[in-house]
Amino acid sequence: MPFSIRNGVLGHADHPVRQIPSPNHSGPFRRPPRFVVMHYTAGASARGSAAWLANPASGASAHLVIGREGEVLQCVNFENRAWHAGRSTWQGLSGLNDHAIGIELANWGPLAAQDEGWASPDGKPVPAILARHRHGGPECGWERYPAIQLETAAAIVGTLAQAYPIREILGHDDIAPTRKRDPGPAFDMADFRKTVFGDLPCGTVTAHSLNVRSGPALSFPVIDTLARGARVSLGERHRDWIAIAPERWVFAGYLA
Repeated sequence: MPFSIRNGVLGHADHPVRQIPSPNHSGPFRRPPRFVVMHYTAGASARGSAAWLANPASGASAHLVIGREGEVLQCVNFENRAWHAGRSTWQGLSGLNDHAIGIELANWGPLAAQDEGWASPDGKPVPAILARHRHGGPECGWERYPAIQLETAAAIVGTLAQAYPIREILGHDDIAPTRKRDPGPAFDMADFRKTVFGDLPCGTVTAHSLNVRSGPALSFPVIDTLARGARVSLGERHRDWIAIAPERWVFAGYLA
C-alpha cells in the first residue's frame, strides 16, 4: 500500500488521504520530528474520533487517525505540532508534542467483561486478548488490532521515516507511564518496530551530548543533538561517520 508525503500531507495512490483539519496544534516543529508516538482512541469509529480531535473543545489532536479497516484520516499537517502527548518525557526531552508525530488507532483499549467474552462501552462484543498492562493494574480484556490496521500503520510510519528523521517508535505509555496505557498490551510494539525498520542495526549514544550534522564531516552544520542513551538506527558509513537517518550524520566514535 504505497503512501507518500507532500508538503506535510499524507497521500495514497496519488491522492491526499481524507483531511479532517484540527485547529488544535502549536504551529510548525522547531526541529524535524524524531519520534512517532502510537495511541489508541478509546472510541468506536475512526471518523468519530477524528471529528472530536478536530473540535476546539477537545483540547487534543493527532496527526492521523487510522480505522479498524485501514481507513486513514489526517487531522494535523506533519509539519505542525499536534496535541497528542501531553505531559511527557523521553531520553531527557520533555513535552513530546514538540518532537513527535502522533498516530491514533481506532481501538477501545480495556474492555468490560460479559457472559461470553468482552464488550465495548456500548455493549457490543469485541475481539480481545486477556492481559495485564506492563505498568500494572488488573488483568482484563484489550481489544485486538486488526491486521489491516497494523499493516496500514506500519506502511505509513515507514513512509514518515523516509521523509523525516524518525529514529524511534514509542507508545503513549512509554512517554507518560504514570498517566497513559495506550496503545496497550494488544499492540505488539517490538513486532511493529521490526515491520517498519526491519533488522537494521542500532546503536546507543555514549556522549553526554552528540551533535547531528547534515553530512559526514565537521564542515557540515549541526542540525540536532542527541542525549546520552539515545537509540539510533545505523545506516550508511563514511569513514568515521554514520548516517542515522536521511541527511543526518553522527561521529561513530560516540556510539556503542
